[in-house]
Amino acid sequence: MVDASSFGVLHDLAIFASIVTALSLVAYRMMRELRPEVSWNREGAVMSSPYGAPDLVALAGLGLFYILVFMQPADTTAAAAAGEGKVNDATLVAGMLFHLIVCAGVLLYLFRLRGMNPGELFGLQNIHWRTLAVTVAVFTVVILVCVNLVASLSSSWLQSFWPHMEPQETVKAFQQSGGYGLKLLVVLLAVVIAPLAEETLFRGFVYGVLKRYTDAPFAALASSLMFAIIHMHIGSLMPLWMLAVLLCLAYEITGCLLVPMILHAIFNGVSIVMMLFGEG
Repeated sequence: MVDASSFGVLHDLAIFASIVTALSLVAYRMMRELRPEVSWNREGAVMSSPYGAPDLVALAGLGLFYILVFMQPADTTAAAAAGEGKVNDATLVAGMLFHLIVCAGVLLYLFRLRGMNPGELFGLQNIHWRTLAVTVAVFTVVILVCVNLVASLSSSWLQSFWPHMEPQETVKAFQQSGGYGLKLLVVLLAVVIAPLAEETLFRGFVYGVLKRYTDAPFAALASSLMFAIIHMHIGSLMPLWMLAVLLCLAYEITGCLLVPMILHAIFNGVSIVMMLFGEG
């Protein structure tokens, strides 16, 4: 359960990010009208040209859906009295199903309604395994160093005015659980389901559509901020933003969505190991 203060900050940040993204889309359109010879969105290995106006509308609708449905204030007193908002086996299974439904919905939309081949669009048909292995090895080190550094700096800064910051509910439940059932569900969600679904949505779809209508740097920054916000935790906002930016970079270098999926799974797996040893 997100406390009222955290919810207010995250909700306002989501609205601000939406407005800035919309204005930026208009600004980039104007720049392209003034300088049509500049290929604003064709650098890098990630395909963005297949996306079109319907995908931009679908992205806007998806963002509005998240804001209206998942970012609504809750009666925390009543929820606490009823025992709601706590992470348990049922909520984890529901989370897994939601992730899978979103992933399947995006893939079906692209394949059935837009006539695109997700395997080709996401660079999954011609995988160069040696390049993939080297990229994963290098970025694993870069991600672990950079994200943990940002997490440390962010935590120190937040402690100066937000000393009683609670960990994410899933992290708290994992650390406090005495059984293996909930822990196994968390591992499955974090290492398999979340990397598959979130990379398909944020790196595959959101980043690709935004790159089509802006450019790679802006698309990486904006989609990464969206990725961080939907995790609904102030303390994790900057580390997750840094993680997502680096995942976009790895995707852009290789053009293969499997790379950020693997990196995401490794990062979550390492985080779980750290939690097991009391460092998460």
